[in-house]
Amino acid sequence: DCMSPGQLGMVYVFDDTLDRLNEELDGFRWPQMLWIDRDWELPRTLVYDEEALDKRLRESVFFDRKNIRKPRNAGIGEYESGKGYSIWPDDPGTVLDFEKVKNAVMEALENLEETLDFREGGFYSEAEVKADDRRLNRLLDTANLYVGTRVEYRWNGETEVIDGDLISIWIDIGEDQVTLDEDAVREYINDLARKHDTYGRDRVFTTTAGNRVTLKSGSYGWWTNRAGETEALLASIREGEKVCREPLFYCRGYAEGGPGEDIGSSYVEIDLGNQHLYLYVEGKLILESDMVSGNIARGHGTPAGVFGITYKERDATLRGENYASHVDYWMPFNGNIGMHDASWRNSFGGEIYLTGGSHGCINLPRDAAAEIYGYVEANFPVVCYY
Repeated sequence: DCMSPGQLGMVYVFDDTLDRLNEELDGFRWPQMLWIDRDWELPRTLVYDEEALDKRLRESVFFDRKNIRKPRNAGIGEYESGKGYSIWPDDPGTVLDFEKVKNAVMEALENLEETLDFREGGFYSEAEVKADDRRLNRLLDTANLYVGTRVEYRWNGETEVIDGDLISIWIDIGEDQVTLDEDAVREYINDLARKHDTYGRDRVFTTTAGNRVTLKSGSYGWWTNRAGETEALLASIREGEKVCREPLFYCRGYAEGGPGEDIGSSYVEIDLGNQHLYLYVEGKLILESDMVSGNIARGHGTPAGVFGITYKERDATLRGENYASHVDYWMPFNGNIGMHDASWRNSFGGEIYLTGGSHGCINLPRDAAAEIYGYVEANFPVVCYY
């Protein structure tokens, strides 16, 4: 923008130096000046209308509202998939300090300067937060640490991936810290658990005889430790971990898959109605045997359902309210109910269980119990039905 002297009423005012010189040259004294080498400076004063200057500046392009852009602080931009977060640069804007500009213009006028550059000298306001701000970069580093996390779960036979695209939804970048929405993380883990858990769900099972029966879960199947896994995932995110792992489980199925599939092809099948037991290993029938289950008449009937072997033990003593029995092979699967040999019995199968059955356990011939013991292990499925 340009300013002309006329716009400001600008004139030079000289003192009486020139009049005094003229007096010195009057009469016969002027020839002397031919032999004297002298320079004279004529003192002058620059005069202008300060109100006009003020008005002209306010009307200039520098203070026109449509040309004014406020300073913008540097900040952290939106998350970009595969790239993370980045800082947008600060912008000083175009807001000039009027008084500073006016004083500089007045000084330039007095020094007869033809141009004045406002880009230097701190005439413009500056952003309060610059791109190199330590606090801002600390927040950036933390946010990018979090979204750099990749947790690949093997969750009951399926893959679930937690990465930056998802984690960025859970992140809030505040003025002083980066926080994770723990409730959102917890709900996400809950959703995955509901999707993959089989514990407590009914199962359809096809018996050896070819019948399809619906069974209650019992105490078997995949059961996620939701609270524990939520805390584990939050810790992984805060560390920026890249890991492949299973979630935390309270219980596991012996095989992967949905309800019924999680039994797999290795299991003990107990037909309580027919008092007969089958052992399958990898789909192959290894043995079958008659047995005696819980006494129906006394209310000790063995519960139906799907269970998992708790543990197995040799030479155990089974104790109850009125008994203590030694067994060579003990394989509990439902609390105090389990499979074991019963040397005190002379016969198995038939209708013995109706009035002469056990306290709930599955009584087996010793040889059958010994063979089963050699195949089963903790969590090995046991399917009981009538």
